Amino acid sequence: MKKNKKREKLSKNFWILLGIITFILILILIVSHALFSKVEPEVIIDKEPGGEVTLFYTNSTNALTLNNAVPTTDSVGIKLQDVEKYFDFTVDINLDNAKSVDYEISVLKDDVLSTIPNNEIRIYLEKENNGTYTKVFGPDKYKPINKNTELGTSKGSMVLYKNKKTVSGSENYRLRMWLSDKSVLPNGGYSLEVNVTGTAK
Repeated sequence: MKKNKKREKLSKNFWILLGIITFILILILIVSHALFSKVEPEVIIDKEPGGEVTLFYTNSTNALTLNNAVPTTDSVGIKLQDVEKYFDFTVDINLDNAKSVDYEISVLKDDVLSTIPNNEIRIYLEKENNGTYTKVFGPDKYKPINKNTELGTSKGSMVLYKNKKTVSGSENYRLRMWLSDKSVLPNGGYSLEVNVTGTAK
């Protein structure tokens, strides 16, 4: 009788211990999934009293980088479909208490990763309208501004597009970059960081 009671007690303890271990493992799996599941990156670029401008993008960073580029004509470059040669992003406007928000899209060259001369790089920006992307800038070379803009884009950046929104909403853009067909330096790299700044009124 004593042996049976002892076995019954051990069996009960075993199942309690197994239940606790199982619970801990499930908890670890849930936490791990929440931490490492792929979430679309979001960067709030500018927040003003009464309004907010937010940049959304699906890449791991808000940058477009060109490596091992091949000289390309503008007519071909504006249609490039290689995922490494374009960068999709969304500008989200929340007016809140503001009547309007002025914003501008800019790019900033990474001086470390960019070994190709500015005049040999072609930059092209499109905006989506009713499911179709249409040109809003370029193609043109990188031309840095020599002072900060009124909307807050920093010196050294290049402003590609300015817009004014009087209603809240989202606008989709596609940035393309390629090596000019007139390039004399086919090897090297170039990287542009995409930024958005805005002011609520």
